[in-house]
Amino acid sequence: MNKLASIVLLIASAASAQIITIIDNGVERKISLPSAPNGVNARAIQTEQKSIMVAFKKGAAVDIAAFSSQYNLVLTKKLSIGYYIFKNKSSLSDITLISLIQKENRARLKTIRPNWGFNNMPR
Repeated sequence: MNKLASIVLLIASAASAQIITIIDNGVERKISLPSAPNGVNARAIQTEQKSIMVAFKKGAAVDIAAFSSQYNLVLTKKLSIGYYIFKNKSSLSDITLISLIQKENRARLKTIRPNWGFNNMPR
């Protein structure tokens, strides 16, 4: 009975989720984001943080200032491993902006994903 209930809850949570595509270390991945908080996905990652993590491929000539102004981003931190964390100041959501950046800069991107963390902190 418990297995059946957990399967039903899993299906219900998947039905109310949004699927987005990210690039993680050169690999295109699909992640599921809940569309609205409810009992099943109440511990889901918040989507209002407006922050994006980007890494460019080695050898790709990228002007960070021009990149950030083109997409209305503000550089908040550059990590020593080559990742840039940008705050999204545009009117677009992180998900929409990530999709736009992927389409226009696919050849230069190593990683692009929301900087929401993966530890499922409670809201």
